[in-house]
Amino acid sequence: MKIYQHEINDGLSDAIEGGNVIAFQCDLKHSLIEQEFAKKVLAGIGENLGFASCTQEDLYYLNSVLVSAGWNKNDDVFSSSELWNARHTPVNKQFNMMHDETDIIGHIIKSVVVDENGSVVPEETEESELPAKIDIITNAVMYKTWSDPLLKARVQDLIEEIEEGKWAVSMECVFKGFDYAVVDPTGRQTVVERNENTAFLTKHLRAYGGSGSYEGYKVGRMLKAFFFSGKGLVDNPANPRSIILSKDVDPFDSTVNVNVTNFLTAMEKDMSKDIDLQAELDAAKAQVESVREELKKEKDEAVASVQAKLTESEASVASLKEEVSSLTETVASLTKEKESLEASNNDLKESLVAATNDLTISRRKAQLIQAGASEEKITELLTTFANADDEMFNSVVALIVPEKPAEEKEEEVEAEVSEEEEEDVTASDLDDVEEVEDPALASADDNSDEEQAIASTCEWIKNSVLNSTKNKK
Repeated sequence: MKIYQHEINDGLSDAIEGGNVIAFQCDLKHSLIEQEFAKKVLAGIGENLGFASCTQEDLYYLNSVLVSAGWNKNDDVFSSSELWNARHTPVNKQFNMMHDETDIIGHIIKSVVVDENGSVVPEETEESELPAKIDIITNAVMYKTWSDPLLKARVQDLIEEIEEGKWAVSMECVFKGFDYAVVDPTGRQTVVERNENTAFLTKHLRAYGGSGSYEGYKVGRMLKAFFFSGKGLVDNPANPRSIILSKDVDPFDSTVNVNVTNFLTAMEKDMSKDIDLQAELDAAKAQVESVREELKKEKDEAVASVQAKLTESEASVASLKEEVSSLTETVASLTKEKESLEASNNDLKESLVAATNDLTISRRKAQLIQAGASEEKITELLTTFANADDEMFNSVVALIVPEKPAEEKEEEVEAEVSEEEEEDVTASDLDDVEEVEDPALASADDNSDEEQAIASTCEWIKNSVLNSTKNKK
């Protein structure tokens, strides 16, 4: 059976899928009709049920109204057309105790359809010509012979209680779908098709835990596409019209005319009125059309809303694309400008470094010239101390001794020779020399590491670079 979204949302899926087998209880009290009336009721069905041939002593025969068109006490509704389509399905089905399929007490052997007057509805009747109110009457047997004494005693007790009117029968059927039978506050009845739009009514059905009403309307479950699967012997009837017929009356005497007006006294008040099928159909169509129009209106509004939002979104997207394109161009321009500035900056840095180097070389060259260094020495010192800082270079410059002309050099040589001769004194001559402490030496330990480094550098320059000719013969 198809389950609609409303029913899924209402949590009815399991109840609908697992609840398509139902049982309806019916009275067996044959005392409800008098013997003479029973003759009239059953005269027209004798040939169909064949009760006259029920002569087997080990079987107990009973006839009852299995089901009637209309509402029952459970608010389940049977239409004449659906009952007509299922009229043969009760035959050869089980007859059990209290709907317990493990406790079979007999089976159904025949069924027949009668109208509200008790007349058999001919088999060739077209569905469109069926009476609005019909009943299915069945002939069933109970098994009287049992090898188990307890079972045999039980069936005898049941037969006595049935004839005393203490039991009822309840039909069993399996259905594949349903619609909604609706009664308005004035008593007018209509049928509403169950579909995606009307499935919200399911939760209001008594079969699924509802109250059986919706906004003042009585709502019933009209079964469709069903077949009978048997009947049970029960103690609580649900269909007052279903009675067991007295065995004192031969129900198969077809010579007696039938009038079943009294059958209608057991009908519910709502079913006392004839159902205008065309009016029901027109009302159902009008309701469906109204729902369709409402849904179409909602759909059109939803589509228009979505279309407006889509148009707005498309405009926003186009605007954003333009902004992104503009930003992309700006970023590209700024990137190019940045690269150009970086290239210019690098050129400036290189020019500055070159200018600074040239300036440093010029300044240092001027220092060396002023110190009296020769051209050759200047070139050598500038190359050797190209990476020296100004402080170290200044120390180098301070150690330069200006070169003198050749005549001056010869005089200095002679002076040095004279000094060396003076130095040729004996050791004994030094004994009388007073020791004088050199202030520079005395404070050598107090010099900082930087001063020591400068002194060492100067000493190295003096001895190794400047090639001083001092102390040379």
